[in-house]
Amino acid sequence: MKILRVNMSNLEVNIQDLPVDWTIIGGRGLCAKILKAEVPPQCDPLGPEAKLIITTGPLAGTLAPSCGRISVGAKSPLTLGIKEANSGGTAGQKMDRLGIRAIIVEGMPQEGKMHLLHITKDGAVLKPADQYRGLKNYALTEALYEKFDPKSSIASIGIGGERRWKSSSVAFTDTLGHPARHAARGGLGAVMGSKGLKAIILDDRGAKAVDMVDMKAHRELIKEWAKVIKADPKTKGTRTYGTPGLLNGLRTLGSTPSKNYSSEPTEGFEKLGGESIEKTNQERGGGLKGCMAGCLVQCSTVYYGPDGQYLTSGFEYETLGLLGTNLGITDPDAVARFDRWCDEMGVDTIEIGSALGVAASAGKMTFGDIASADTLFAEIEKGTEFGSILADGVVSTCKALGITRIPAYKGQAIPAHDPRVTKATGVTYVTSPMGADHTAGVTYENLSAKSGHVELSLKVQITNALLDTLGYCVLATIADGKAQMVFLRDLLNARYGLNLEVDDLYNMGRDVLRTELEFNKGTEFYSAYDPDSDFMRTEPSAPMGTVFDVDPDEIAVIWEKLDTIAM
Repeated sequence: MKILRVNMSNLEVNIQDLPVDWTIIGGRGLCAKILKAEVPPQCDPLGPEAKLIITTGPLAGTLAPSCGRISVGAKSPLTLGIKEANSGGTAGQKMDRLGIRAIIVEGMPQEGKMHLLHITKDGAVLKPADQYRGLKNYALTEALYEKFDPKSSIASIGIGGERRWKSSSVAFTDTLGHPARHAARGGLGAVMGSKGLKAIILDDRGAKAVDMVDMKAHRELIKEWAKVIKADPKTKGTRTYGTPGLLNGLRTLGSTPSKNYSSEPTEGFEKLGGESIEKTNQERGGGLKGCMAGCLVQCSTVYYGPDGQYLTSGFEYETLGLLGTNLGITDPDAVARFDRWCDEMGVDTIEIGSALGVAASAGKMTFGDIASADTLFAEIEKGTEFGSILADGVVSTCKALGITRIPAYKGQAIPAHDPRVTKATGVTYVTSPMGADHTAGVTYENLSAKSGHVELSLKVQITNALLDTLGYCVLATIADGKAQMVFLRDLLNARYGLNLEVDDLYNMGRDVLRTELEFNKGTEFYSAYDPDSDFMRTEPSAPMGTVFDVDPDEIAVIWEKLDTIAM
């Protein structure tokens, strides 16, 4: 396997061998190792010393089910710490088939210049892209597919990344060619924009099949795993309704945010639930699909508008929560339109939805009023002073409006899982090297327990760090966690001829977290922001009436247990 190193200062592209020690490390873990080795922790995230890392997992090109997620890593302009954001789509699988485990983008372009990176089996080349400046993601991919092979995968930035907004994302195309899958959290699109890189085109035509030590064992593993997924109770709801299927139950608990994480209910939230959306979709021609080849769960909601035409995809629970109930809006067509706007501009729906929720509480829009939300979206797109403040996220918005009730941890907006309801998840928000990030580890186990939340959070964080390192989709995890790990272990052994044990995998997850924590010690991650807003500890959630009351002293020693906690 190779590492592709792209220098934007002199426009040179070089290929080097992946170190042998990193043979089975990809995704989040490889991002962490490269950033720790090569990036000064105190650097400006958008400056010349910063680097953008794009990595795939060690199983992606095998087409093993749900193993093709792709990771983007950098020092975050939002949290000012290490950041990995991952996405579905087809890019990870194509990278692996092209023999590339990581792309490292470094240096700075000539002032104002933009480029494309075109990668094929014959190598990689940078091409001028000034003609694509200012294009939104859908128009950009349409233009690129006219010039490059339409089966290529594209990673791109929209206007958000060009403008260096701290909410900006990196978009990836799905199996339908839509730029609807996003590595959204942490503002990493701004890092890509600062490098003058508008898009990466991955064309794997003619690439040979990935190396496999034991193809027979690999095929048998996938055959048996298909039966497991089909029978698994945990994935059943996701396979039926996608992630919108979570909304009704979690909103009833009070975990899905309502009107800026207040106790005020959002009437009619059921219209955003999975059953309602899937019924509408069936009538219009939309439905559930896989965002990558080989997916057995097929949970990506491809949403069609009232005209029966495609509107958006990857229409996920987090988006429905932050751009829907968090704004008091329950019209799925409106929320789908907001989602499409975010995908077009290349921004994080969580960060933008949280910023708008704060703005609504401050009287800048009216909860439940679609037109007033549209006005703020228009301000962002126009780049007005307040629009740019919103685009830099919820902390930026709170600061501009003089608000101290900040729904964020370490500079990043709280996702659609309320820490007053799922306290172990709250511990994850407080302690994760990523800040408040649902991909770092969400769990709804033991909600009513009086203790054990720190230990549960730590276990989930270790597991998710591992899954993100292997490029495995958490939405395809089954109820039997041990069986899940055995499957992944056996896949790695079949491809690489190894003798890994399950404990070796968990130790990979531990090592990822250890590396990220070490990097953050040298950054502003722990000092850049005022102490986390205490409203989650003082305002009871509705209807459960609970607060986030996990003992801070207990939280403070979570990492002392990293090496010893039993998995």
